[in-house]
Amino acid sequence: MTPPDSSAATNSSPADEPFVPRTIALFGLGYVGCVSACALSEAGHRVIGVEVVPAKVASINRGEVPFLEPGLPELARQMVAAGRLSATDDAAAAVAEADLSLICVGTPSSDTGLPNFDHLYRVCESIGYALHKKKGSHDIVIRSTVLPGTAEDCTSLVEQVSGRIAGEGFHLIINPEFLREGTALADYRNPPFTVVGADDVTAARRIAALYTNVEAPCFVTGRREAELVKYSCNLFHAVKVVFANEIGRIAKIAGIDSHAVMEIFCHDDKLNLSRYYLKPGFAYGGSCLPKDLRAILGFSRERHVLLPMLEHVAASNREQIENAFRMIEHQEQRKVGLIGFSFKPTTDDLRESPLVILAEMLIGKGYDLKIYDPQVVISNLLGANRGFLEKHLPHAAKLITDQLDDLLDWAECLVIGSPLPDVAKVLSQARDEQTIIDLVRVAPKVRTKARYHGLGWEIATADAEG
Repeated sequence: MTPPDSSAATNSSPADEPFVPRTIALFGLGYVGCVSACALSEAGHRVIGVEVVPAKVASINRGEVPFLEPGLPELARQMVAAGRLSATDDAAAAVAEADLSLICVGTPSSDTGLPNFDHLYRVCESIGYALHKKKGSHDIVIRSTVLPGTAEDCTSLVEQVSGRIAGEGFHLIINPEFLREGTALADYRNPPFTVVGADDVTAARRIAALYTNVEAPCFVTGRREAELVKYSCNLFHAVKVVFANEIGRIAKIAGIDSHAVMEIFCHDDKLNLSRYYLKPGFAYGGSCLPKDLRAILGFSRERHVLLPMLEHVAASNREQIENAFRMIEHQEQRKVGLIGFSFKPTTDDLRESPLVILAEMLIGKGYDLKIYDPQVVISNLLGANRGFLEKHLPHAAKLITDQLDDLLDWAECLVIGSPLPDVAKVLSQARDEQTIIDLVRVAPKVRTKARYHGLGWEIATADAEG
């Protein structure tokens, strides 16, 4: 099997694929399952809902849904009357009739906080047993919210039970949902995007074609990436709610209308509501973000108002620097060449630069260090800029070199801390015995002879001469 290139996920419409009505065995007639079943039926597919709770089976077969959701009861009645929606408790019979199985069972929290996948695993076993007697390949699609790596676990389980080989006897695909209660049908019909995670491009296209009638970009990626997309979205939503509420607390003690503040805040689509800053990389620094965070925290503490999320932002930022240090330490190479020093590649501002802090940690642990950053000339630094460097790395002038070639010849471990123009040279000239630690994701694809490690990502690399 050839997995799709997750580093270049496609932004293409499923409408490119011809519409072919499918018969779908949909497991789990809860909230997500009922909405998906009705919407897929509306799109022209035949859906057989599979449910272990008899009352839910009877409810669907009467054209009813067991919960409130605007527009769904009417749609369910129409689809049952049209003969495109039904329900059963016989999993084997449903799979025997179906072209694919769609799993929408719940994954509730356990006492440890981890999801309980018992329902998911039981459904995978049921499908596996049903595949014993079924001819041809079968697509198994997980729409439930699952942690990265769950697809592999489910694949192994289906292989064990069915006796089939993944990629030949069946394909297991991840297809997360992005539905909100109260607007679920509208969300299904107009999602921000469709995500299909698969190890096989052809199988991914078959599943993408289920959404021919949906006007939204379709991203085909790896299964683990697709699994994590859903969690990333929900975590960010949670952060936004807490962030807005903490701004509200600050506004309250200052006698300010927080809604007026956030109305203006949300008009900034260049930074605030944009892709900017939402790229995993190194820690923040500079003269503004750390200072302003400290100011607001001091303001709120003085007035005895707690801001737990904002209180932990600096600690999480520091952890990113610690994480970079641990990655370097793990290589067991003592000669470290640091590419980049200022907090931004187009400036010589060293104030609260995380690269200065990282350099201080390395020197403190006895590493041999050389630093290359053509923007930084120590003799030109003044005021707070110079003061920060003298406080944390007073002998920095002895560590900085303007000779990149000499640094590349000398270093055992090359740490890319800034996307300087010279990074291309670092990648192309690095030797196979050297290690590159990339803190900023210099490129979606990396060609280098060296061993390459990203701070918050893993990507395939190619030999520079390959």
